[in-house]
Amino acid sequence: MVRGRTSLGVVVAVALVACGDQAADAPDPTDPVTISVTSPSTTAPTLTSQPILASDAPRAVVAETAPIRPLAAGLNDAGFDLLRTQDAETNVVLSPSSIGHALLMARGAADAPTAAAIDEAFGLPRRSDEAWNAIDQRIAASQRKHVTITIADRLWPRIGLTPEQDWLDLLASHHGAGVEPLDLAGEPEASRKRINTWVDEQTEGLIPELLPSGSIDPSSLLVLTDTLYFKARWQTTFGKYGPIDATFTRLDGSTVPVELMQELELGDRRGKGDGFVGAEIPYVGDEYSMLLVVPDEGRFAEIRDGLDQAMLDEIDATFTTGPYELRLPKWKTKTATDLLPWLTELGAAPGAYPAISDDAFLGGAQHAADIEVDEWGTVAAAATSLEFLVSGALEPELVIAADQPFFYLIRHRASGLVLFAGQVTDPTA
Repeated sequence: MVRGRTSLGVVVAVALVACGDQAADAPDPTDPVTISVTSPSTTAPTLTSQPILASDAPRAVVAETAPIRPLAAGLNDAGFDLLRTQDAETNVVLSPSSIGHALLMARGAADAPTAAAIDEAFGLPRRSDEAWNAIDQRIAASQRKHVTITIADRLWPRIGLTPEQDWLDLLASHHGAGVEPLDLAGEPEASRKRINTWVDEQTEGLIPELLPSGSIDPSSLLVLTDTLYFKARWQTTFGKYGPIDATFTRLDGSTVPVELMQELELGDRRGKGDGFVGAEIPYVGDEYSMLLVVPDEGRFAEIRDGLDQAMLDEIDATFTTGPYELRLPKWKTKTATDLLPWLTELGAAPGAYPAISDDAFLGGAQHAADIEVDEWGTVAAAATSLEFLVSGALEPELVIAADQPFFYLIRHRASGLVLFAGQVTDPTA
């Protein structure tokens, strides 16, 4: 793995809990997902881990006709819906791809009504598993110097529990997931530390403790973890032109002094829309970018309410390539979100997940994300936990100054999948 100045990580944990230990009917094997697996940690605390097991199902060949764009659009829109439930006046960061991917994997274990609710809520097209497999393998092939993105997944079932084989085969073939049994019932705290150690390793220390104390107890049946780690340097790093002192205008009209990084010789895609200016800032290699959207004064709420895949498509259609100047603050944001009320409203919770256990239901869901942006690039991490319980510049044509509240999206350009989305209302907060 290439190590460098910047990094971005994402983690997803899915905790499955129920009182019964018998697997039930298999899920439809035509349903979606993706992942990569890494070797087990050699530093697990006190607990003696069980051997890593894997389904005999080979990794699926990429289907060229898989609905990649529709899947990305559905996950993106669900993430934007969640963003609108957050406090409009504070800095926020979350990962649409992380949250969507977690529910996509859980969907494979769900009964028909729960699966249908997840399909509708996350806009999942038919053959979504094939689409995610294609995205995953394209992402795996996009590694280069100064750009690293890896996805790793693992199931952690209670010793003695045998999940439905069709579900395990689906996760192996379309997600590359392995299985590591743990004594969740007998040693819940040691199991929690073992999982956290693995997550910590996969995210290069960005997510040191995904599962909080007490999150695993004797009723826990299975934990599913998905980690996404990304690090990338800007294609054009800031530094040739020094930073400038400026003021950032908050939503309430007050101002705060801020230092803006500036680059005067950019030439990628940028433009104006109805009520905003924006730019797509590429990372090295051009396969990933940050889409910056700066609403006009007084139109932040309007743009926030309208942010969806249709708006992204409009931006992509209207942005043009040409010289522009960019002024951008550095910022750091951490956000923790209880997903359960949102997922309950969507119908994914409590639901039923018979491929894990006859009486497994979704009873807890947490998401956490962290991002830092500076002159070199982006460092970020996100985590999702689902608990299943029982009972020399050209003349610029445009100047984009993020000196007032703005939105940002980190995208995989080829698929359009939004890895991170957020808003900055005060970069000094």
